Parts: sequence; structure tokens; C-alpha cells
Amino acid sequence: MKQHVPHEQTLSQRDRRDRSGVAGRRTAKEILLLCTTVSMSPGDKERLCQILNGPVDWGYLLDLAAFHGIIPLVSHNIVASGLSPQVPQLCLDHLKRGYSRTLYRNVILAHELADVLSTFNQHGIDTISLKGAVLTDVLYGNPGLRPMADTDILVHPKDISLAKALLGELGYEQTAPRQRREHPFHEEPFCKKTSFMLFLELHWRLDDNKLVAFPENEIWRRAQPLWLQEVPTLMMSPEDNLLFIANHLTKHDTELLKFLADIAQLLKKYDGALDWDYIVESAHSWQIAPAVYFSVRRARDLIGASVPLHLLEALRPEVWRWWLLDLLIDQESFVSPIKWSRLRGETSTLARCLMMRRPRQMLAFLSRLNHESGKRGAWMRRGLWIMLVFVTALGRRLTRVGAKLRFSFLPQRLQKENLS
Repeated sequence: MKQHVPHEQTLSQRDRRDRSGVAGRRTAKEILLLCTTVSMSPGDKERLCQILNGPVDWGYLLDLAAFHGIIPLVSHNIVASGLSPQVPQLCLDHLKRGYSRTLYRNVILAHELADVLSTFNQHGIDTISLKGAVLTDVLYGNPGLRPMADTDILVHPKDISLAKALLGELGYEQTAPRQRREHPFHEEPFCKKTSFMLFLELHWRLDDNKLVAFPENEIWRRAQPLWLQEVPTLMMSPEDNLLFIANHLTKHDTELLKFLADIAQLLKKYDGALDWDYIVESAHSWQIAPAVYFSVRRARDLIGASVPLHLLEALRPEVWRWWLLDLLIDQESFVSPIKWSRLRGETSTLARCLMMRRPRQMLAFLSRLNHESGKRGAWMRRGLWIMLVFVTALGRRLTRVGAKLRFSFLPQRLQKENLS
């Protein structure tokens, strides 16, 4: 998770007390969702203006925006909408610094990536640029809007040895191998010291082939040309990129809204040009249909992404799977994360497991997580965590249902006072 300044350091205690409460947190979440886009609609701008005139828990908003990796988007939308005067100066300064840091970092990452791609091209190594660098350039059009932690490059397996040697010549050093390989489809990260530490991951596959059946040969065949910093490379086709991003989102328990923004921007850019039959067929054949459904459904419901209904109907998982996933990570939990990071991670892990199509994939996924996968103690601990995750999820659901019921029985006057 990226480090961020907690709201105690950005807002005074008095401001926090004045802006705290249910109403302030609710409006903070609404601001967050309205700003998870590159360009707000006139209606959303008007709604944002209305919200900023009322109580807002600014500390909570900053924490959520940092957690979801969208501080630059929140800053951009508030400034672009001309609403800066309605934001406390300390909060506005924090948002602007987040945007500036992202811009500075991404410009350096883009130049370094261009050097790597140029060197690979000179030695006949074909590349597909993945995730952040491509998305920032193609979907956002502004390097300051989407944070990225590293750069990712896909090469053919036969080119791995040469690519590693060339990275060494460019000043990159490979980090020490881990005892447990969580990602057996790319090399250990390469790092290079500049004004900050750069990280680059060299992939030969897109995912673990024991869990996901990505057809790399077909993806290479469908890849499209792209110029990054005037250097030629390839990017996945829009359909393959959508499937890849949607599946990638389900691996994370942080920066979730950032990935939803990626999905929404892709759907917006290629509106009317996507091959939906190919997307549906591939999601099923690649065994990622539940993950794609979960991701695009959240993008539609939370930030208004243009997701066709027939896509959701074609990808809808079984009732039991849908119910369990919604129990573990409903919309409220998706936006307002579980505070205990270990429990949040275990909840995300279990949700990811439920998105596996076959029992053998679920077993392989859980086995990979255990340091001592063959020992009874490891599986007993895993079972205890599964029980704790479900009990906690049920408790959250019952608490929210109870709160809604209590609120519905309040006299109307008291409800208004509670909201004011």
C-alpha cells in the first residue's frame, strides 16, 4: 500500500470534530465516487458542488482517496470544476501535492520505460507494455492522474535471458529471490536507483497457468501497435486489456477504485468498438468469468461505468457464488475497507478463491498461500481464517441491517437532525 499522510496531519482536531459523524463520512464517500473519473458530467459537477456546501469529513476523504490510489483524480476534478474555494486549504494542498508527486514520478517512469523498450527493440526483443504505463498514456492522457508503482513488460519466454542481461547493462539490479514465489509468471522485480527507486517486472506469462488460462499466443497475435515516448511497442487489444484489468483487480485489497477507473475509462474510450462476444467467450474459456463479472459490475454500480446488461447476464455466476462474494465484499466494504489489514487481506484472498471456476484451482490457490502447504498445521490455520472471515462478514452485514432498521423507525424530525 502506498504511504500517505494521515488526516490527523492535514486537518486540525477542531475541523475533524466539526466535520465528523455519519453525514460527513457519507458525503466523503460520495465525493470519492464522483471523482473516480477523468471527466465529470455536468450533473456530477453540480452534485459535487452541493455536497461541498454541506458537512464533509475531510480526513476520512483523504484516507479513502489514498487507500484507493485516486488522490490525483480527486484533486483534478475538484480543481477542474472550479470548486477549490469550497475545500479547506490544508486538504486542498494535500490533494495537489498528491497530483504533483504522481506527475513527477510517472514522467520519470515513462522515460525509463522508453529507454528499456528502445534497447529491447535494438536487440530484436518484441514487447507488450502492461498496466500502468499503457493505461496512463492511452486511457487518461495525463501522466499525473494515475499512480503506478512500477512498470511491467511482457516478452516471449525465449527472450528472457537476453532481456535480463540488457536490463543489467541499463543499471537495473534484480532483487533477491523470495522463498515463496507468489507470482510464478514473471521474474523477481528489477530495481534502479534514480531520484527514487524504480521497479520493473519482466513477464513471460500474464498469470499463473494453474489458476488462469490466459492464451499468451493469441494475445500476442491480437496485440496492437503503440508508441510510448516515441518508441514502438505493443499493447493488448482493448478486449484483452479489459479482461486482464478486471482479473487483476480481484488480486488486490487496496487501490480498488483506481482499477475501477481503468475499467470505466477503457469502456468509455472504446465505446461501440468492443467485441462483446469475444469478451464473454474468452472470460469463460480463460476461467475468469466470475472475476470479470465482479469487476465490471462494481464499475457500473459504483462509478457509473457503461457496462452493457447483456455482458453481466452472460457472465453472471451461480447464485451461491454471487451471494458469498457479495457477503465478503459488498459495495460498502469495497469503498470503506476493513481497518485490520490482515483481516482485509484474508477476506480478499477468500473472495479471490471463490472466483476460481474449479475446485482444483481453489486448492492450488490456497496451497500457494501456505508457507507449509503440505503440513496439517498450515491448513488448520487457513481453515480458522476462513471461519473468522465469514463470521466477521456476517457480523458486518447484520450490523448494517440493524442500523437501517433503527434508522427507519426514527421519527422524521430526528432523522433530519441526524443528517444535519
